[in-house]
Formats: sequence, structure tokens, C-alpha cells
Amino acid sequence: MRMNTRARGTKTKMGLNFIIGGAQGGGIETAGLLAVKALAMHGLEVFADREYHSNIKGKHSYSHIRASEERIRSIKYPVDLIGALDVETIATHYKDLKPGGVLIHDAALLDKPITKLPPMEKERLERLKAELEKEDIGNTVREFDKWLERNGRIVLPFPFSVIITEKAKLASPMIERAMNTAMTTLLLRAAGMPFATILEAVDALFMEKVEAKELNKAVANAVNDGFNEFSGNRNLGTEIIGKKRSARGKKMLVAGNDAVAIGKLIGGLRLQTYYPITPAADESFVIEQHSSLFDLKGEIVGSPIVIQAEDEISAICMAIGGALTGVRAATCTSGPGFSLMVEGIGWAGMNEVPVVITYYQRGGPSTGLPTRHSQSDLLFAINSGHGEFSRIVLASGSHEEAIDDAIKCMNLAERYQVPVIHLLDKGIANCVTTINPPVFGKIERGKLTEKGAWDYRRFAFDGDPVSPRAFLGDELMWYTGDEHDELGHISEDPENRRKMYEKRMAKREKILKEAPDEDKAVLFGDENFEDLLVTWGVTTGAAVDSLPELQTAGSKTAILQVRMMEPFPVDFVSKFISKANRVISLEANYIGQLAELIGWNTGFRIKNRILKYTGRLITQDEVVKSYMRILGGEEKIVLMGGE
Repeated sequence: MRMNTRARGTKTKMGLNFIIGGAQGGGIETAGLLAVKALAMHGLEVFADREYHSNIKGKHSYSHIRASEERIRSIKYPVDLIGALDVETIATHYKDLKPGGVLIHDAALLDKPITKLPPMEKERLERLKAELEKEDIGNTVREFDKWLERNGRIVLPFPFSVIITEKAKLASPMIERAMNTAMTTLLLRAAGMPFATILEAVDALFMEKVEAKELNKAVANAVNDGFNEFSGNRNLGTEIIGKKRSARGKKMLVAGNDAVAIGKLIGGLRLQTYYPITPAADESFVIEQHSSLFDLKGEIVGSPIVIQAEDEISAICMAIGGALTGVRAATCTSGPGFSLMVEGIGWAGMNEVPVVITYYQRGGPSTGLPTRHSQSDLLFAINSGHGEFSRIVLASGSHEEAIDDAIKCMNLAERYQVPVIHLLDKGIANCVTTINPPVFGKIERGKLTEKGAWDYRRFAFDGDPVSPRAFLGDELMWYTGDEHDELGHISEDPENRRKMYEKRMAKREKILKEAPDEDKAVLFGDENFEDLLVTWGVTTGAAVDSLPELQTAGSKTAILQVRMMEPFPVDFVSKFISKANRVISLEANYIGQLAELIGWNTGFRIKNRILKYTGRLITQDEVVKSYMRILGGEEKIVLMGGE
């Protein structure tokens, strides 16, 4: 059981919270990576969310970044600073800026109209026009800035192009290439970061690109000089960061895709198949970049094979074929791709194949919101495939868990000879955070038979639902999509059917009996709770970050993160739910799929539900405000925060 030990009344630690945004294709991802690298090098914990449209170039994109002395697992509003590389960022996020917060943008934008924004979606543009008219703001960025300052915000229109041209002697095309670095440098300097740390981050980010590194360092130097001159007589009130912290052990900076790739490599992955799809494909790209597998002594023990298949049907079938030969095999996908894999997963269930499917949820149905967050595929993952067969669905709630679970899923697949679905969401996949380095776990191959076994029966009835497994080529065996006997021959005999069906399904009880409690669910907070928030996936982070505030609301509150979704740990989850005076589900889907799953399995109906299905993350502040509304008598709350 994991306990949250932060007591009420604990002194507030340093916290920096900001947004940097601009047109997609304008280097926003690089700007975010530079910022998080610098903050991590400064000795801070970091959590960053990357939001982007599904088009290639032009639409609004941004990174929302938090840094703190303590671990953080979510974003929240309002923010301390906004760095706007274009007018649309100002128009989209101005309401996200807290009183006393700072908006930074290029002085070249001052006379630009605030409402002539072709890339902006028409619904958002109409809302913007109504807001401007209601507040009588005016129609240019200059007028908008004045309105913001009248309302307690600070605006810094910085002459980027002029300063970079004068100090770095660069022409316009080169300046545009490095404007993301220019803005990030200014944001971090405004927040009080030493310039030396920013340069260190530039070196690290562009380590293998000498020309780009020199260009970006020249721009950073120019902006730093200009900032010292330009803001010398203005008190921005944002020097939040302070002195560099001493290192508290080694840290890694990873996205969720990186984390899963690292876990698979540590866990002995030898075959990864995939068809490119957002947000899953990055995982395979990371594995492709690491062509050697090392043991604990640093010796090369082999190389993973990564295959881009012609479609997802081929990807799952290739992975199944690899698993039958005895290699650790996995595939990765998102909703539309998983839909195509369903028949293959059923074949794996019928033939007790240990294959891992890493499933990153995104907004559906159909193509839906391909680059946005969702937790709406839980019930699909559990029920995919016709007929009944044992499977494991394990949901990670953090980047650390993503690494550990990637290793664990391959062990579970081979131990129980079932398909294992590692369920994540876009929030984990694309968010970047600081974590401790992973621990090398034990690789468990499960129940194997020795070569040369006499009368080998692949699906033997021997009192254990898990039969001894031999690899293709080691023994004579048969596989078919039809029902079969112990040898694998097709059989429609009713007695054989009953025994084989029950053998496969009996694995569910075996899995639940042997699974450690921490794989089933995790409790955060006071064990003697009165109110219980039930959640899963990346949303766990927002709930846990909000816990100190929830505990000051008057009730003893705890968070229950459910991890094992199938087979469902009825007794373990019921133990917590039965203790609560009030149970609230917190999920990023429409119906509250975890709440429904709990109801089906335990008979307990969760009435209070906090839900979000806009494609944006549930934030820490939304959890706190929603909880207060639940205390006030509301039953169901639908969240709308974020752009």
C-alpha cells in the first residue's frame, strides 16, 4: 500500500507553472524539451504536457510545464507565465494567466489584429470575438495588452528580432529557426533561472547537431543580454526558481513512450511489431534507436528486432508468431489499430499465446481526436474479442509504473500464457517528467517443458490451467483457431470443449490469487478515510497532487488507483469501497467506465462521478473544485478546462 505522507499545514514549496505556445511546426515541442531539460538540470522535479493538433503545420500547439522541489504528477491552472510565439497563443490562453502573472510575446505582434486568426477553429474564434466585445478590449494585441495590465497582469512585449539581429548578427530566416529557443530563454530568465543552466540545456538538447547548437546558443546569449537591459528597471515579480538545487540522486527525463520502451528493453524484448499510429508509434521509434541489449555486467546479449508491418492485423499476427517461437514479443497501438487486432487477440487467447499488446488510448470513436487524451477504451480492452478467454489488462498510472509494468506484462504473459494488454493513455504517452532510474527486475519465462519430452501435449490437462510450453521447432505441436484437444487437433466434442474452456478460464482465478496487492490497486492518503476518490491512469496524478487540498476540506480523503482491470480484483477493491462514506469516480470518459466496471463486479453503484471527455487532461485544480462541488450536493460533474 502506498501512503501519501504530506501532512496538513506543510510549508509550500517552490512551484513554477507556465505555458509556451505557437503555431504547429514552429518548434513548440523543442521549446518544451529545452525548458524541461533546463529545469531538471536546475535540480527540480518536472511535469510537462504537450498539446497539439492532428494537422502537420499551422494549428495552435503548446507545452504546459510545471516545476517544483517536490514530485508533481499533473498540470494545473492558472499559470505564472505565458510565452506566446504568435497571436493565437495570446488569444487562446489569456484567461489562464493568474493575477500578477506575466505574458511575454514578440513586440512585432503589437499591431496585429487579435481576431484575424485563420488557423483558429471557428467555434473558438466566435467565442473569442464575443469575449472581446463583452469586455470592450479592442482589436489589436496592443489594446489587448493594455486591458490585461488594467486587470492585474504584466505584459512584456520583447523586441526579439531587433535584439537578435543586433547582438547575434543573424538574418531573419535564421532568427525564425531559433525563436523557440529565444522565447524559452526569456521565460526561464524571467522566472529567475541562471543563464548558465539554460546554456547547459541547449548543449544537451542539440548535442549531436553542432550547427543547430551554435545557432541556438548565439540566440540564447542575445536574448539574455537583451533581457538584462530591457527588464532592468521593471519588477516582473516572477523570480520563482531561485538557486540551483543539489542533486538528490540521479534522475531521468522521460515521456511515457520512452518509459514503456525502456521497460520492454529491460524486460528482454526481442520482437516489437507495429503500424504507425499516434500516440503509440514513438515507443517503437525509441526501441529502434537502441539496437543492442545489455546484461547487468554491460555485456551485449542480443538485439531486438523492430518491424513496421503493413497494418495492425499483420502487426499482431507477427507478434503472435514470434511468441510461439519462444522470443519475448510485443506490439503497440492505439484505438483504431487495436480494433483491427481484435481477431488476432482472440486467436492468442484460444491458443494460450504469451503476447503483449501495449495500448495507448486516445480520443475516439473512429479517428476521433487522434492527438488528444482519453480514458474511454477501458471496457473495449477488457471485452475485445468474441467468446470468452483469459487475459490480463494492467493500467499504468505514472511513468515509473509504465516502465515497471512493461517488464511485468512480459513476465505475466509467459507465466500465465495469455495475451496481456498494457493499458496507458495519451496523457502518459506524451507527457514528460522526471523519474528515478528503473531497477532491473527478474525475467520469468513461466512453465516450460524440456526438449525431447515424450508425447508432448501443448494444452495438457494436468491439474494446472497453465500447461508446459514448448517453442516451435522444439516439439511436435498443432495450433488452430478452432477448439482443440490437448495435442492441438480440432475437436468439437462437448466434453472436451467444456474441459478446455474451463482450463483457459481458470487462469483468471490463478492470476488473482497470485497477483500482489500493489498490482491490483494502490491507496494514497489516510487509511481511515471517509471519502474515497477512485481513479486510474494518468488522472491518478492530478488526484494525488490535489490530496493535501482535499484533506483540508473537512473530510478524511483518500485516492484509490485501480491498476488490474482484468481479471478484476473484486475482493481487494471492495475492501476499500465498503469503508467509505462517499465514493467518487474521477475519469476521462463519458460514462465513468471504471465506475461501471466496479458496479458490474461488486454490485456497488458509484453515484458521484467527475468526468472529462474534451481530449484535455484533468488538472489538479479541477479535482479540488469538483470535489468541493460534490460536497455541496452535486452528483455528476463534467469538466471543461484547457484549450
